[in-house]
Amino acid sequence: MARNNRSRGKGRSGRLFENKIAWISAAIIFLILIQLFVFRDEGLYSLLRLKQEIKDMETHINRLEIEKAELESERDRLLNDPEYLERIARERFRMAKPGEKVFHVVIDSKKVENVN
Repeated sequence: MARNNRSRGKGRSGRLFENKIAWISAAIIFLILIQLFVFRDEGLYSLLRLKQEIKDMETHINRLEIEKAELESERDRLLNDPEYLERIARERFRMAKPGEKVFHVVIDSKKVENVN
């Protein structure tokens, strides 16, 4: 009977050892699956990164479309609104009609700083 008890004891330790191996194997397989599904090029991390990149690109496209609409509006005003064209010519290019005098006011920044 003593012999029988000893064999049971070895069986328990053997089962515990097998249980540990099973858990370690399961953990290794789990880590490999996580690596495959999360961190590969086709993984979850890449998918989330690409979705954020798409969102950023859509925002950039929207900004460019707004800028395009503003530029088209500016172009139409320059082609069809003579008063606007004249104002732009006077402000940006310092142009004047024949016979007009243009005065340029020069502000000395050093004197302005001393006054304040």
